Amino acid sequence: MKKVYYLLAMLMVTQFAMAQGGAFGPRVSVVSTELNLENNINAVQAGSAEFGYQSGVFARLNLGPVMLMPELLLTDTQSSITQNNLQADLSFNKIDVPVLLGVKFLFLRLQAGPTFSFLTKAESDVNGAIADIKDNYNSTTVGYQAGVGMDLLNLLAIDLKYEGNLSNFADASSFLNTDQRQSQIVLAIGLKLISRKKD
Repeated sequence: MKKVYYLLAMLMVTQFAMAQGGAFGPRVSVVSTELNLENNINAVQAGSAEFGYQSGVFARLNLGPVMLMPELLLTDTQSSITQNNLQADLSFNKIDVPVLLGVKFLFLRLQAGPTFSFLTKAESDVNGAIADIKDNYNSTTVGYQAGVGMDLLNLLAIDLKYEGNLSNFADASSFLNTDQRQSQIVLAIGLKLISRKKD
């Protein structure tokens, strides 16, 4: 059923992009994710940044002097935390929906806006023991993205963005009883299958 919703959303975004003028196409991203601990707790340490990936679609809608740039992405990220020499490797699958506004500055796009995340899977791996920890995390969170982008040959859309959270990612977990927030750097490449100016 989720795949049906995903396809319907892609079709709606495609039609809107064609009507308004702009661009639409598939997008892939490399994500550098770091799990930050809000509270300083003895013997607890967040691991170094790890790489994940995103795949999905993007649209760019021309609205006069600004551009509306929604995306629909499937995201896979990893993090780790250590407490008393015990390490937990965490993996998360989400549906991310950034909705950014952008303006042109020379050959660059300056862009910022909210991003909505819907958690679909969360697991921990402690010494090979894998556990489902999805219930320990908020199913929906709101964050923000800001960054720059550029187009190459009117075919590729390249973006470099920073993402932070505006709401709690977790209130508690089975491994660590503290609020946790994820921040990440996103390097994205999109292929403009549809690109046209508004009539």
